Amino acid sequence: MKRGFVLGILLAAVFPAAAQTEETVRAALYLTGADSAEQLDETLLEELEGYRHRPLPVNRASRARMLESGLLSGYQVASLEDYRSVSGDILSFAELELVDGFGTEAVAVLRPFLSLESARVPGEAVHDSLRFKHSAVFRATMKDVGAKYRLTAGRLEGAGAWRGNTGTFYGRWNTRRGKVLLGDFNIRYGQGLAFWSAFQLSGLSTPEAFLKRGNGITPSWSFSGAGTWRGLAWDTSTGPFQFSVFAALDGRAGVHAGWLGRSGQASLTLARDRLSLEGRFGIRGTDLFAEGAWRGGSPSGLMGGITPLGECWKASWQVRALPSAYTGKKNGEYGAAVGGRFRSEDRTFTASLTLDGSLIPIPQKDPGRKQLKSTFLTSWTPSERWKLESRLVFRYRSGEDTRTDLRVDVARLWPSWAVKGRLNGLLDGHPGALTYLEGGWTPPAGALWLRLTLFSTPDWQARIYCYERDAPGNFTTPAYYGTGVSAFAYGGWKFRIRKTRIRLYLRASCLFRKEKPGQAGLKFQLVADR
Repeated sequence: MKRGFVLGILLAAVFPAAAQTEETVRAALYLTGADSAEQLDETLLEELEGYRHRPLPVNRASRARMLESGLLSGYQVASLEDYRSVSGDILSFAELELVDGFGTEAVAVLRPFLSLESARVPGEAVHDSLRFKHSAVFRATMKDVGAKYRLTAGRLEGAGAWRGNTGTFYGRWNTRRGKVLLGDFNIRYGQGLAFWSAFQLSGLSTPEAFLKRGNGITPSWSFSGAGTWRGLAWDTSTGPFQFSVFAALDGRAGVHAGWLGRSGQASLTLARDRLSLEGRFGIRGTDLFAEGAWRGGSPSGLMGGITPLGECWKASWQVRALPSAYTGKKNGEYGAAVGGRFRSEDRTFTASLTLDGSLIPIPQKDPGRKQLKSTFLTSWTPSERWKLESRLVFRYRSGEDTRTDLRVDVARLWPSWAVKGRLNGLLDGHPGALTYLEGGWTPPAGALWLRLTLFSTPDWQARIYCYERDAPGNFTTPAYYGTGVSAFAYGGWKFRIRKTRIRLYLRASCLFRKEKPGQAGLKFQLVADR
């Protein structure tokens, strides 16, 4: 075990590493409204990594392709189409900031995932529609190995992913107005009451989290394939209208019809065992959204709104009624939430507060079970080199100990170096704590990170989750409990061999816990694109 860890440290030091996907995590937080990386999942980051290495061409992509990406809201897509029809292609990100629905913040976050390819740019070659593009990933750990491969040729695309006993595959034909998919795919419509496979947030911790971005039918190129449909799907659009048909090998099937405009969107989705009617509208800067669904003989509903209050303030609200058929648990959930955010005019300080109260009845045990959760977040960036963040979460649940979780993160940045630290205290019947210190070297060719973590909690019930950086497309969030120490080293290297881009990653870790034997981990990943 110790030899494996020492070997990993040495190899990581040899490879001057490839840049870790800080921007991928940042974009995932922005798109989902999650308050921290600990709330994200591997599937979402895998999808975003695909766009980081193959950006979405906003000047050439169809409406269906832009919506499917999940990077843009329906309003942003409609606004882009209007702008391009009047002013032509967008030739710079500064110009994109001026398009309705974008602005400086959105463009800064989404820029690594968008491309402004345009035949109007002087001297730019016109891309051959029959050009072959390859992407391959190989990953090996001490527990399993996995591989991915994707081939694109004009409008045709095929991909597969495999790890142990799980994996996904798909074949795709991109038509002028939509696509045909055969294989594994995700379905995400509305606010996720009836049709939403894969990742969903478990709580409302920021005002942005109150509203989901449904992106319809998307192919799955994931190692896990959790929650995906396997079968055949087709979608197309004509004018402001969208139509989809999907069927899975297990007998599930459905249809979708939607309308998309500058002022909002609405859709109806119908399957054998469920139905959903949802809408989202913008009125003077306010987003109003609602969804009603029927599933398993039970009706459900959700509605809410997000509105700006001047230049610095934003408010949100939501009410929901979700029987057990919608929560995936024996108990349903009925609740209401409110939230607010303040951001200073110079954008150096941000604070937000959300309050979420709900009734979570447990049949035959505790039909009056109640829960109240509040989350208070702050972020202060006094200069380009310093950043201070805090997170205070309070949760009351009848019949259980009250849980209070306080976290403070500080970062000191230089052009090619970074030092970050965290103090995390927890009170859940008994006190617990976690702290880490990490340092990173981030030259243009990549990055090398080292972290040391100390933790002490009474038991699994008081566990503390802590995100750790990993190779792109992977997600590592250990649950720390007991008393012990953990360390990891992460690094990689990126270079080019003729027309092929190569990226190597290596992650080594070890964990020593007083209550259990020590553990070690070693992961290698190679990514090649051409």
